[in-house]
Amino acid sequence: MFQNIVVAVDSSASDAAALRAATHLVQAPDGLVHVLHIAVTDVERQTAVRLEDPRAAQQVLDAAVKTVIDAGLRTEGHLASGTVGEVPGIITRTVQELGADLLVIAPHKRNMFTAWFTPRVSDAVTHTSAVPVLLVPDSTEE
Repeated sequence: MFQNIVVAVDSSASDAAALRAATHLVQAPDGLVHVLHIAVTDVERQTAVRLEDPRAAQQVLDAAVKTVIDAGLRTEGHLASGTVGEVPGIITRTVQELGADLLVIAPHKRNMFTAWFTPRVSDAVTHTSAVPVLLVPDSTEE
């Protein structure tokens, strides 16, 4: 079991599976589940495009934190912001800063062409993480 888990959520259907896994793995009552959500901005032709409104980002985080609270566990929510390319680094830094002993993240399927040009966040984080990374598949993905 783990004492200090970070769960990265991204407002997709796979958030529920990642949160469920984290709440089952944390050693209660001393365990702590940190929920991390990143409000992402993309850069298109030298123009920053916000992919998620700050209010919507906070709602995603609040809903995930509520899920952990409803499971009867201690939790802290962390909202960050960055560009698409910064997301893996933000996750890795947050895990380090919080002294986590596990990162839980749900990978998203991509076709081979797309993955070649834009690697999955879960792949990038897994290759640089200093702690174990649990990749939780979403049961709704085929």
